[in-house]
Amino acid sequence: MKNFSLKKCFSVAKVEFVKWVCDARMIVIAVMIVFIYNFAVTPLLENAEAMNKPLNVFEPFIAVANSSILMLIIPLVFLTLIADFPRIDTNTVFYIIRVGRVNWLVGQVIKLVMMAVSFLAAVFIGSIAPMVGKGTFSGSWSEVTTQYLIYFPDKVGNFGHTLIPENLYNQMSLTTAAAESYLLAFAYILILGMILLSFSLIKQKTMGFVLCGTLISVGTAFCSVRANLMWTMPMANSIIWIHYTRYFSEPLMPMWFSVTYLLVMLAALLIFSGVAIHKFNYDNVAEISV
Repeated sequence: MKNFSLKKCFSVAKVEFVKWVCDARMIVIAVMIVFIYNFAVTPLLENAEAMNKPLNVFEPFIAVANSSILMLIIPLVFLTLIADFPRIDTNTVFYIIRVGRVNWLVGQVIKLVMMAVSFLAAVFIGSIAPMVGKGTFSGSWSEVTTQYLIYFPDKVGNFGHTLIPENLYNQMSLTTAAAESYLLAFAYILILGMILLSFSLIKQKTMGFVLCGTLISVGTAFCSVRANLMWTMPMANSIIWIHYTRYFSEPLMPMWFSVTYLLVMLAALLIFSGVAIHKFNYDNVAEISV
């Protein structure tokens, strides 16, 4: 590709990523982690204390990534943190001209990947940090997760127990659940960021926000009623336990479908952005600034 420079791409990504990390809005992550601790980690710890058994350190994160409530909140927080992505103003226009359209676009995609990885890393660390010194690092599910109702048969509706349902621990190993939870959540929020980037390049950023909000809210609604239409939304395809029944090994929806769905969406948005950057004009850049 003519004038393409990977060095310039990473330079663009690095400069803008540092600015993003230093933004005052990062305080929202701390607030979110406090909420995650109270909503998901505390109930699991209370069950572990009641059984006098340790949790696996990765189980709180798995619970977080498979909670419909938290998978509504986490994408919304991410959208809040990347509200000005990509930043395009008069000064940015000169920047684009200097580094080249394609280099700038690839730099924005790299920056988005860095933001998504670091954001989910914060969620991951915030979920497992309270387990240090209290949990085990084995590759198997804890007794707290798998045998709670054996110890307390009268507590069928216990909230902490429902955070990691049978659909997970009866169907896959803990390490598989943790890895797939992270990767699918990563693909979900990456799609949201790519939507903002794509619509910004056609000067319809507000419409991009509306579409992201619609995908999140409609996806949550479909998942809550288990409508078949939920598989048309990124949310259902990013939550593992929804794919399975509690006991039978035959999945309700094959995992390969969800992986393909998410990858196709990302590929389509990348292609759209690639076409849009070549047609992008520098007139009225204020139309796409937030």
